[in-house]
Amino acid sequence: MQELCYSALDVAAIVSSMQLGCRDESKILDLIWEGETEFLPLPYRTNQRKFILDVNHWIQYFYDKPVIDKEFPAIQKDLAYSKRDLQADQLTSDFSNLDLFFKSIRIRILYGNGNVYVRMKLRTLLKQYGYKRRSKILLQHINRCMSFYRLEATLRGGMQCSIENVDQDQMLIFRVI
Repeated sequence: MQELCYSALDVAAIVSSMQLGCRDESKILDLIWEGETEFLPLPYRTNQRKFILDVNHWIQYFYDKPVIDKEFPAIQKDLAYSKRDLQADQLTSDFSNLDLFFKSIRIRILYGNGNVYVRMKLRTLLKQYGYKRRSKILLQHINRCMSFYRLEATLRGGMQCSIENVDQDQMLIFRVI
């Protein structure tokens, strides 16, 4: 389950997408460290300073990402001249994976703008992460993430549902249990 823990990069991606001011970012990082300790990797559970410094490092990267992406060919050329190599996905990937969606839901509900739920059609969720169908392995992973992050999915009216049985065009409402 360690692979489902929030990395500094994950938290930075979520917090930077919230488009907050410096003080609000700082306050949310403190709240995440205090309230989500069990979801943090072991080095961060006892070292708040390391957590905040690492997250702030990545937040600055996200703010500077458009500039870095534009300069990437020049950086690659300079590194090639010095006989070094740099993987393009290290600097230009969008960091979009399905785990990040569930991490984001939990953090946004608990520490975001006051919404107590996130609504989304299953089809939209699958499409957003490059899936067209629900495979058994994908459903197991979704259920594992929802269980780990203590999330539940319901239909309108609060009716319990199962990701396996719900129609792809139905609106799902995700809440923290």
